[in-house]
Amino acid sequence: MPTLLYQPQAGVHDEMMDANGAIRPHWQQWFQSFSNWSPTERGTHSEQLNQVVRETGIAYDLFADPNEAKQPWSIDLAPLIVSPEEWLWLKAALAQRARLFNAINLDLYGPQKLIREGYLPAALIFSDKTYLRSMQGHKSLFNGVQFFAADLAKGPDGSWRVLDNHAETPAGVGFALANRISLTHCEGNLFRDSKALRLAPYFQQLQTTLVNRSGLDDPHIAVLSPGPEHPDYFSHAYLARYLGYILVEGGDLVCQNNQVCLKTLAGLKPIDLIVRCIEGAKADPLELDPTGFDGATSMVRAVRGTGVKIVNQLGTAIVENRGIAPYLPRICQYLLGEELKLQEAPRWWLGDPSSKAHVLENLDQMLISDAHEGSGRPGEARPAVDGALLDEAGRAELVERIELFGNQLVAEQKMGFATTPSWDGDSLKPQSFAVRFYTFRRSQNYQVMPGGLSMSLGAQQAIGLYSPDGITRDVWIQSETAPAPFESIWASRESPSAYSRAGRSLQSRIADNLFWLGRNVERAEWQFRLCRQALSRLNEDSGPEEDHRTVTSALNSLILRAPKAPIFDAGFGGMNEIERLVRTILYGKGRAHGFQESLFHMHRLAGLTRDRMSSDAWRILNDFFTDRRWHQQPGFVHAGQVVDLLDRGLMSLAAFSGVAMENMTRNYGWRFLDIGRRIERAENLSSLFNRLVFSSGMATDAPRRMMFILEVADSFITYRSRYRIMPSLPAVIDLLLLDEANPRSIVFQIAALHEHIHSLPKEPEIGQRSEENRLVLGLLSQLQLAEGHILAQIPQVDETKDLEQMISEETALERLLQDQMHQLPQLTEILTRRYFTHTEEQPYRI
Repeated sequence: MPTLLYQPQAGVHDEMMDANGAIRPHWQQWFQSFSNWSPTERGTHSEQLNQVVRETGIAYDLFADPNEAKQPWSIDLAPLIVSPEEWLWLKAALAQRARLFNAINLDLYGPQKLIREGYLPAALIFSDKTYLRSMQGHKSLFNGVQFFAADLAKGPDGSWRVLDNHAETPAGVGFALANRISLTHCEGNLFRDSKALRLAPYFQQLQTTLVNRSGLDDPHIAVLSPGPEHPDYFSHAYLARYLGYILVEGGDLVCQNNQVCLKTLAGLKPIDLIVRCIEGAKADPLELDPTGFDGATSMVRAVRGTGVKIVNQLGTAIVENRGIAPYLPRICQYLLGEELKLQEAPRWWLGDPSSKAHVLENLDQMLISDAHEGSGRPGEARPAVDGALLDEAGRAELVERIELFGNQLVAEQKMGFATTPSWDGDSLKPQSFAVRFYTFRRSQNYQVMPGGLSMSLGAQQAIGLYSPDGITRDVWIQSETAPAPFESIWASRESPSAYSRAGRSLQSRIADNLFWLGRNVERAEWQFRLCRQALSRLNEDSGPEEDHRTVTSALNSLILRAPKAPIFDAGFGGMNEIERLVRTILYGKGRAHGFQESLFHMHRLAGLTRDRMSSDAWRILNDFFTDRRWHQQPGFVHAGQVVDLLDRGLMSLAAFSGVAMENMTRNYGWRFLDIGRRIERAENLSSLFNRLVFSSGMATDAPRRMMFILEVADSFITYRSRYRIMPSLPAVIDLLLLDEANPRSIVFQIAALHEHIHSLPKEPEIGQRSEENRLVLGLLSQLQLAEGHILAQIPQVDETKDLEQMISEETALERLLQDQMHQLPQLTEILTRRYFTHTEEQPYRI
């Protein structure tokens, strides 16, 4: 066998190597294949894996600092491999634990025998804020724990113990799924050679179960997330997309007639089942936490009236209380009639006087932590307080805290951890670890996911899953035989009623986000084209004063939109005025029409609409966010280097536009994305045309200004193919304003807007026109009826005339451009009012 140096810690159980230095049987295939890789191959696979992590978006949340070099999430090249024999026991133990916690939950919200008969202290339950009294006595088939997860670790002797339990939400299962897909992308051969079980059958069975839970053949199922600010948002979005469910937030929902409904472009759409990824206490500000708006007002009432089925049930977080652990063996015997297979390390609830006294006497051997911490992002459990590491003042403060708030604290005896191989970039080294395993309830039993999420533990000890470096690894469950084929319920559904093409159920929030994504992508493209053309003019040998005046005026069309924002003192290569303005547009902070603002909103909106976007489209936009050249101001560089960077940026944006045009279904989501692009392009061209034509110097600079506008609008080649003369105002007006065959012209954008708006769901019956339709039709008619030679009749600017006289002499071209610049923002306001902000309507099934 090839030799790869690996030295486990003495006296500590290691997952891969036994005490005699032999590789355990279920690790041999992986270790042999991994050892056969050359150092270069390992480095290549490691970099490939990091690249997949960046492209997938696990490593960066929407509000992370892109200049931070260290990734907050990484995947180890070495997985954690579990043998078939060990998995057989683990499956049974995890399923038993899930059944037990479901039974505890049903009792606490039902007859409460555990409290009345002394199996649980009443103070432990009723002092916990996660116990929702509003749900007491609520009975339905959907009560209880649908999703359950447990954080396990092995001690130095190799025995499993429980660190934490998760019964509130799916607890980050999307991260485990993303890790599996990422790692097998780079190590697919090793995964197959190791005979590891796939995750797909688990999620297919989950789909089937949730459909059965809804009681409908074709239910509307939604994943309810707190939103992008939550650290688990990636997991929520990834899970929703993988399962094919709608990702919603509290603002997307409204309760009417005891029914939870989704706000869509076509009205209110009932939701049949909600996969809850929010804290139960924040689900209803009316009956629960008044500051919690992650759900919808009156959601508790809707649940009581069976207007919606929610999994997990509201209030299941109560069983996550770590203080329950000491009582679990007796409770398991009482409720299930079984011995508890998986137990925590010795743990004490400090609300019990005798337990508190014992802990205070042995404080140096204890870890102190909160009894209830919640289900945050995997690895972000708070580190425990180690009594032995405190000075006298810290110790006194801890004792006082225990005396005053003991019912909110638990203590756990210090225990060591087993190790597993971890690749640090140079070699395999032993690393302490913990694993989160996932289950879901099928009928009376629980299905355990054949995999999980393993994380390297931090140096500080914790009662929960604490991994500050975010080093994760996939969990491979080795199979003795090939898994049996599995057919999903979706594959066997043949009823024509299951077909849907309309796309009328698009959430208003998603339509809003797609609209502004389109605007910001188009805005970034315009910024790039304007800056590239400005720097290209600067690099030309001629560079007369007329060019300088034209370019400066064009750049100021963006600069002056944020007049109070700071402007850079120097350009890329020194004090050149044009370079200084370009640098301000590309790297200036706080500019409404600067690239940094557009970049931030592109990434934010792409993340918010990720479940509606193809992987290719996401990767294109994510490249901007992860490429530090777009964030960090370059030092002394030649303008040509900046032009090269802008060229690459334009290619990427063109690729995104191509993906959107070729791959997106022509539904309302695509229409609003394109509406945003068309409005932005028409506004930008109108503004530039108006600024360059109606400013001093037009009489002498006209050809150069027309040339600049043509090049920025990417229409110069089209112009030269039609005319052999220098650019003239009438010909340029015809091409860029009135030519309906030119995809860069203003009339082309307005015609596209007219077609889109005519197809929107709230358009009235034939013979009537909506407000937005009338506005766009007016703009389109104005352009279609205009004549280029009349629009080109522009009197020379006379600075001796007073303002009233100049206004009275306003030309037809100026009026046309002003109408575009004034009414296109009005169109945005109308669309926002009619489609993005909600108006009360009666729900109906679409």
